[in-house]
Parts: sequence; structure tokens; C-alpha cells
Amino acid sequence: MNDDIIKKVKPDISKIVTENNLNLYDLEYVKEDGNWILRVSIEKKDGSMDFETAEFISNLVSKKLDEIDPIDHSYILDVCSPGIEKPLNNKQDFINNLNNYITVYLKKYNKGEMPSYTGDLIEVNDDDILISYKDKTRTKQIKISFDNIQKAHIAVKF
Repeated sequence: MNDDIIKKVKPDISKIVTENNLNLYDLEYVKEDGNWILRVSIEKKDGSMDFETAEFISNLVSKKLDEIDPIDHSYILDVCSPGIEKPLNNKQDFINNLNNYITVYLKKYNKGEMPSYTGDLIEVNDDDILISYKDKTRTKQIKISFDNIQKAHIAVKF
């Protein structure tokens, strides 16, 4: 059902977002704390976001959803920024975040390896990424295949 809802609303939401010179970062329909939420994550071309833009897009999307009425039960529309630790969902997201500090969680790892790595994304290739990370006091690098990435997101460096 969730995928069906996304398929119904994505073309109209994408059009609204792109016509306003913004990027549709993510679109999800999830149940949280007993409430259905249609979450529309957007950002400006420079990766930033502000409340006024989110509110403006929320009003346009809400009006369009009232028109097409794709969901037959109550839900919450949440138009938001992807956040400071935004997920990296595809190769283009990695390319756009080259030289940024990220965390990558692995699907599979061998004994002695870590299940996740946090460090600077220093290279993105067709099949893998290269991360420079700290292991105690030493700087190391690891090449991670896209096929072995469970999930990844921007990380905050303290």
C-alpha cells in the first residue's frame, strides 16, 4: 500500500517541487506513533532549506493532494528538510557529498572489520566509494562497494 501511495502522488509532488527550483530529496509514506505520515523532504539547489520555503511548498502540495485525493484515510503531510544527517540514497547523493563527513553501514563484514565506518568521503567510482577514517590515532582508508552499503548518511563531526 505504501508504494502505491508514493506512485500516485510522486509525479504531482515532483512537478511542484521542480517548478519551484527545488530538489525532491525523498518521499515516504510511513506509520509513526499510530499516525500515517506523507513526508516530503526537499532542499534548495545549494542543499539548504528554510521554514518559509517548506511552508510555501506544503501549501501547494496540500492543495494538490486535496484535488487528487489519493489517500482514503487521515494522514499528516510533513514537508521538511532532509536534515543535517540526511541519508545518502543513491550514487548521485554520494557524488554530491564528495569530501563530506559520512557514516556508512555495511550489509556484510568479515571478522575483525567494523559494521560501519565514519569518515571523509574522498572518492566515488562506478562501483564503490573510498572513505578516509580514523582508527584510534591512525588515518586509514577503506573501499566499500555500493552493493555492500546497507545505508549511509551525512555525519556530524565534533
